[in-house]
Amino acid sequence: MREVTAQALLLLFFACSGAIWCHSSAWAEQDSAERLCRPQPGPSPTIEMGKAGHFNWACSGGEKGGNGFYVVFIRPAGTYVLLKVPEGRHSFEFTPDAPGMWRWIVINTDPDRTKPDVESEPGYFQAVLTEATDK
Repeated sequence: MREVTAQALLLLFFACSGAIWCHSSAWAEQDSAERLCRPQPGPSPTIEMGKAGHFNWACSGGEKGGNGFYVVFIRPAGTYVLLKVPEGRHSFEFTPDAPGMWRWIVINTDPDRTKPDVESEPGYFQAVLTEATDK
């Protein structure tokens, strides 16, 4: 009787292990297919004070575009400007309000907020004073 019970337990163990493995594989496939794409900033322009610069990015490493993008522009002094990008766009115009070296980051947000947001690597641009802006 013990031999039958041991065989039944062993069979049950392998059946459960196989079911768990299949479920986790399907979950991993679904999870990777639903990952948010990571924004990659394009080349950053040098911007003259008083003029707008054009910033764009592309998405890679995921299927979903998310619920829209936010762009964070970080001033040379460390304060920042957070802007919501209109839905469906992968670019933004921005006019800096201080000269110096700025950083900018693009954030892709998850539509149902169950997964963390995905941030780009920072891009950098220079805001410069010109003779026209000095006067």
